[in-house]
Amino acid sequence: MHVIFSCENTTYMRWQAELLHYTYARCGMRAQMTALVAKTSEPLNGFPGEAFLVSNYRDHLPNETYEPLNKPGGIRDWAKRKGPRDERVLIVDPDSFFVRPVADPGPLRNGEACADGHGYMRADLAYTRVVLDRHCRRKCRALFQPVGIYILMRRDDLAAVTPLWLEKAMEIRSDKVCRAKLPDGGWISEMLAYAIAAAECGIRHRISRFAQANGTGLLQRPIIHYCFPVSASGRDWRREQQEPVLWSKWDYKPWDDPPVDRARTSEAAELLRGLAELAAKKRAAWTNEWTPAHGL
Repeated sequence: MHVIFSCENTTYMRWQAELLHYTYARCGMRAQMTALVAKTSEPLNGFPGEAFLVSNYRDHLPNETYEPLNKPGGIRDWAKRKGPRDERVLIVDPDSFFVRPVADPGPLRNGEACADGHGYMRADLAYTRVVLDRHCRRKCRALFQPVGIYILMRRDDLAAVTPLWLEKAMEIRSDKVCRAKLPDGGWISEMLAYAIAAAECGIRHRISRFAQANGTGLLQRPIIHYCFPVSASGRDWRREQQEPVLWSKWDYKPWDDPPVDRARTSEAAELLRGLAELAAKKRAAWTNEWTPAHGL
């Protein structure tokens, strides 16, 4: 199994990649992991482990920036490399925290994949129906599955699906009708694009349980996806509810101590404890680096 994640060469993504790499190694994962780093004007440094530079797709749409295009675009760039066609590739996000190893499910047949299900992409939702009607071939609509990150797929299937994934993401994001219907200004365009591209490429998914998001109150799956802020109350954070925030990746300054003792849920406590552990190690390394060998 080969684990990959898409990110951008920025300080914001760099500390997330460090936390991901730290918890990945700490929990005992031994599979190769590669960061697919979208180029920026900054010099490439600070990404732990193997880093593969890819093109930056965030500005490929006219008149707007849409960072999620870096996922299908960067994975497409990487999948062009030579490698075992039947290699199993696990796609994770940079804001992932490994609690324990992900079990290797063994060989996958062509057209077979595993992915987490997402209720906000269900085919019976009005906005999903609009997107399917406008961007999914009629004969493939019944094959649509509301799945996405985290995804485990053969490398050759990934190479086949990523060009269409990128194309569909750009089409859906640019569609004003879909944009008006989708939540959060169409942020999930890329996610729906994956599910549609997979359906049109004949990929069938076994529904997996790779990750839980923070705010679920669960710690049963191998990965914590800290995609949203940790709420002060412990409830699931919702933008429209103005829930008080305890901690958020959006404004975290590496390597400050997070408020571990105020976490109200098991997954939030695990996340903030692990972050505090890494932050302490990083600060200690800085101290050792800047302390003169013979004292002051």
